[in-house]
Amino acid sequence: MSETKKKIKPGHIEAHPEELAIIVHYEVQEVSTLPDGSQKVISKEPGEKKISVKSLSDKTNVPLLATEIIEKCKLIHPSKAGQVEELLYQLQNRGKDGAAKAAPAAAKAAPASAKASAPTAAAAAPPPSTPQKPAGAPPGTPQKGAQKPPSTPSTGATLNGKPTAKAQSRLDAEAEERSELQQRRQAQAMQIFKMQQKQYEPAYMNKLDTYIEGLYEEEMNLKVRATGMIAQLFRNTENFETLLSHETLLQTLSRVLREDGKRSIDLCTNIVSVFFSVSNFTQFHGLIMQNQVGALTMDLIDLEIKRTEHRAAEEGISPAMVAQKALEASQGQVTLSDREKKLLALIQKQDRLLYIAFYMLLNLSEDIEVERKMKKKNIVVYLVKMLERSNVELLILATTFLKKLSIYKENKETMSGCKIVEKLMKFVPVLNDVLLMSVLRLLHNLSFDNALRDDMVKHGLIPKAVELMSVPRFQPVVLGLLYHISMEDKYKSLFTFTDCLNRMYDMLMRVQDLRNTPELIALAVNLTQNPRNAETLCEGDRFDKMIRRAFQTCDELMFKVLRNLSQQDGLAIKRRFGPYVEQLVTLLRAPDITAELFVEVLGCLANLYIPEFDFLGLVRKHDLLTFLATYAQPGAVDDDILLEVVMFVGVLCNEGTAPLICQSGLVSTLFTLMGDKKEDDEFVLQIAFTFHKFLLHDETRTMLLTNTQQVVFYLVDLLQDKNKEVRRVADQCLDIIMDTDEEWAVRIRNLKFESFNQEWLDVVSQPPDQMATQHARPRHGYDDAEVDYSGDGYGYQISDQRLVADFDDIGPNGGGAAWGPNDEGIMHPNYDGYEGTYDEEELRRGYPM
Repeated sequence: MSETKKKIKPGHIEAHPEELAIIVHYEVQEVSTLPDGSQKVISKEPGEKKISVKSLSDKTNVPLLATEIIEKCKLIHPSKAGQVEELLYQLQNRGKDGAAKAAPAAAKAAPASAKASAPTAAAAAPPPSTPQKPAGAPPGTPQKGAQKPPSTPSTGATLNGKPTAKAQSRLDAEAEERSELQQRRQAQAMQIFKMQQKQYEPAYMNKLDTYIEGLYEEEMNLKVRATGMIAQLFRNTENFETLLSHETLLQTLSRVLREDGKRSIDLCTNIVSVFFSVSNFTQFHGLIMQNQVGALTMDLIDLEIKRTEHRAAEEGISPAMVAQKALEASQGQVTLSDREKKLLALIQKQDRLLYIAFYMLLNLSEDIEVERKMKKKNIVVYLVKMLERSNVELLILATTFLKKLSIYKENKETMSGCKIVEKLMKFVPVLNDVLLMSVLRLLHNLSFDNALRDDMVKHGLIPKAVELMSVPRFQPVVLGLLYHISMEDKYKSLFTFTDCLNRMYDMLMRVQDLRNTPELIALAVNLTQNPRNAETLCEGDRFDKMIRRAFQTCDELMFKVLRNLSQQDGLAIKRRFGPYVEQLVTLLRAPDITAELFVEVLGCLANLYIPEFDFLGLVRKHDLLTFLATYAQPGAVDDDILLEVVMFVGVLCNEGTAPLICQSGLVSTLFTLMGDKKEDDEFVLQIAFTFHKFLLHDETRTMLLTNTQQVVFYLVDLLQDKNKEVRRVADQCLDIIMDTDEEWAVRIRNLKFESFNQEWLDVVSQPPDQMATQHARPRHGYDDAEVDYSGDGYGYQISDQRLVADFDDIGPNGGGAAWGPNDEGIMHPNYDGYEGTYDEEELRRGYPM
């Protein structure tokens, strides 16, 4: 008599067309189990389940939300996590689009004249990115509190809180890559199952008891056959309900694995494949852990690794050598001996077992506590040893697992001890793209560690990675890897001797929006901090093409690269900016410039001290000092903009512009600013340097010393600053004042003397009795109150002890010299007895500075 059951088969997933929800389609099947064990679908009934999402804002952690949905809805397999994330992003974007449509129509309107005058990229920018102007400020004044320029390159992941088209495309590609990788692993597992299944006839559910009885047989062949038949049954998920509800099946399999696993590799493979099939479902992981299969599997892996090492030590044959010999044999170059054929078959069996074992452990490691237990049993060491084998699928699995483990510091330390970088470098490059991508992603994770980064450079990763920059598939991860290496100043110069700068230049000129390539811009910003790299990047007409493209696109990230170039000490690169300085000022004063672009353009100008440039003509033509004076007011703009204003004023100050600077009020404004920002070393340093420029010219020096007399005292105070550069610049400023004004020179010497000797002056200025009390020599472990100086003249009392001096061995003058009773002391032979009188001012003036 046939048995009928209802089963649910999950289908595709989609976003709800109107609501904030995900629709999961499924099919209810009525299945009849025939007497021979086969199953037949009698009827099918489609259904759907709606999963509503309460809220989906910009701050929602979409990957975490997707994980929660999968955990709560059993109709969604964990392998579809990427698809669920993608649907949630679609719902998130759709919600924001709807909110934008509901906004007042007036918010969309903009004056035609403003649109016409806007730069190309700025015109397409959203309104919130353009700062509002404070009252009384000239056009283009970014308001404090406006969008702050990022200190690091923007990731480009969001635009108005939602992923940009390029960023969304990258997310989709990564999700698709993860899905493809999982499908590849599943396909490899199925391939292993098929190879194992070739040894046996088809298995049927109605013979399960017979197969279980076979587990108790004495002969190993019968046990292996029984486990193979049971493994077949577990490959069909429709059998899970019956198999997992059996009282003793899993316990018996784990017992057989524990007792007989060392005797047969086929037995191990069959039993581990059973638990692997179960491990594909998170809800059944508890059953595996209850039977201690994870620990047993780790022991089996350890055993197989030791067998391989023993064989290599005894016979000098490694799996890699056998694989190479097999490859040559397949090409007809050599012929394998019988011994080599047996070794090849054994290694292939071993690879299959290791693949299934590690795959099962990877599934179990979803639980972080289980992963910690694996770590204690040396899972990291075992995985690194897999990198010495030649099976491509096993290598992909091992590198994927290692990438997952590499997010923890202690695991990376273990990998470093196993020389993982040296083992990985032989796969960069490799013909298999999937393996190469997996290796690159692992290296990317490892590159967060300083020691491992050093190993990568030592083993020649930079030129190898540069060669992969032009391959679109590997570009993001390779750029990220090179970016991490470029963070070290000692490695920046190594890029000069590769083709990296040429390829980076081509990519900078080709990419339409650099916000979509955060790794590229981050690498460019790092490398252009090195003088040789900067010179190489500017060779020929490349600098002119870059800056013209920057003006065309108004991309703040391209200007960030140009700003780095302008920071170089040499005048060669600075002079390249000369023809474009006026254009930079025009862009700086554009009414619709964004805060991010403003600070980058201003930063470029603040670095461009070009001696022969006509700054006076520039200032007069664009009324530049009045424009900057508005920004220099404390609290008017953000600090990053204010700092660049201070630096730019210093660049503009020369003999011609000094009178105009005095008229603008910038001298007193900067002095006030120095007091407000006295706790910020960078501000203090840059203002002090600008004062140094002021002091070089008569007009600004006179105003600085006349209207802000306290500046000298402030500069003297800076001589005691903890920052070495601040002390150096302050000392240079005081030297200029002393060289140009004799009256101030005397006062500064006195102030310096007081500054350097303040502690001594405090002491000598005290009354004699107070000074004697505070600075008396210390008694040797006792207090004056404990000493009784009265007595017979030969001793004195300390506490309860009487001390008596014995002068028998001491001469009358303390050392045996002739010293009469009326002598007051001992004179030096060359001392003539003249003490002299000195004026305090002379003492100070003669004090060495």
